[in-house]
Amino acid sequence: MSTSKRQNSLFVSEDWTKIYQTFRDADFQSYDYETLRSTMVQYLRNNYPEDFNDYIESSEFVALMDLIAYFGQSLAFRADLNARENFLETAQRRDSVLRLAKLLSYQPKRNQPARGMLKIANIQTTEDVYDSSGRNLSGSFIVYNDNTNPDYLEHFATILNASMASAQSFGNPALSKTLSSIKTELYELNTLPDTLPVLPFTADVAGESMTFEVVNGTFQNKEYIYEKSPKPGNTFNMFYRQDGKGASSSNTGFFVYFKQGSLESVEFNLESALSNRIVSVDKDGINNDDIWLYNIDNLGNVADEWTKVPAITGANVIYNSLSENVRSLYAVNSKQNDQVDLLFGDGVFSNIPVGNFRSYQRVSNGRTYRVKPNDIKGIKLDIPYVSRTGGVETLTIGLSLQYTIDNATARDSIEDIKLKAPQQYYTQNRMVNGEDYNICLLYTSPSPRDS
Repeated sequence: MSTSKRQNSLFVSEDWTKIYQTFRDADFQSYDYETLRSTMVQYLRNNYPEDFNDYIESSEFVALMDLIAYFGQSLAFRADLNARENFLETAQRRDSVLRLAKLLSYQPKRNQPARGMLKIANIQTTEDVYDSSGRNLSGSFIVYNDNTNPDYLEHFATILNASMASAQSFGNPALSKTLSSIKTELYELNTLPDTLPVLPFTADVAGESMTFEVVNGTFQNKEYIYEKSPKPGNTFNMFYRQDGKGASSSNTGFFVYFKQGSLESVEFNLESALSNRIVSVDKDGINNDDIWLYNIDNLGNVADEWTKVPAITGANVIYNSLSENVRSLYAVNSKQNDQVDLLFGDGVFSNIPVGNFRSYQRVSNGRTYRVKPNDIKGIKLDIPYVSRTGGVETLTIGLSLQYTIDNATARDSIEDIKLKAPQQYYTQNRMVNGEDYNICLLYTSPSPRDS
């Protein structure tokens, strides 16, 4: 047999007549093992009846057909599985659904932690401070709205004044605003330099121990209380609220802001300028809001904060609609298990990151639950502070929850994403017709707040 004839016989790709004959007789609807095997048997009987007629189970050729049928079913299954993951309606893997939702300009939400206000039920200090009658309040346990102590408010104010920044005192707050019909004042405590303004504690909620943190709340430029960027060295904020219903009201007194979860940090170095860089933060359970990014200077200190922008629509790392002076931008992309990627720009509308960086992110439990007043009570936290005389003292506060908190939510499920992503894509971030108003507000309005 000549070489060319042998090649034409073996390699059908070189002979179009053999390709045509093979494809004409092939059954392309065969995917499973049984159908593939029966199709091959039928093909042999139709095309090679004289060359092969041994179909007993012990035949070596039948064993080869069984193996090819098994292999064909495996390939068909994997091809079908991969094809299903390319369409939002049929995808089952969360990672695939997240990627497809991003193509439709929808950013799936990660978990939202429980958050709210804790009332300061009692207070104590190690510093020598004196009330109007000359009584030393150091070590005294002062209870708010104490019927046995008519001077409780003066004692509270005296102790807090000693721990505040020098320019502040009770009645002279750093910020003041009416939030949800409640007059709210913000006071800054003079905490130790280079300390992170976060105070962790644990509480049993529905029979399960959960980690919470008292955080640095503020309402600057907002109509609600939110967490200030957790930069080391910042003052620690507390609030005085008054709803006009008396000292016994759950919305009157001194408060601090808290969240469920644990604040963690990740440091990384970017030596070269690379456009559209992606930095992965591989920590499970990062909640939807609490991510901050800072430059680190040569001494290892936190320097400038970068601005987080939406990952898809509006101001983002590739289209900066903010001020021209705001160019240190990054976006956050959700991944599997509520991990995230930090996305940076190409140097045109936003800066390319170079140097040392530190990101702070809060890891929460990712569940939907309620926190009742009985779940958080009798919590005592120590806050070291620098006194007006320059000494280091300790302020001890006792905390209790005054109302039920039900704003904790789990991340968007796969079913939620499949429902919401096409709806948001339909609205195109507009509100024109009735359906737009019913859909768009679900994604553009801020998350529910505690005030």
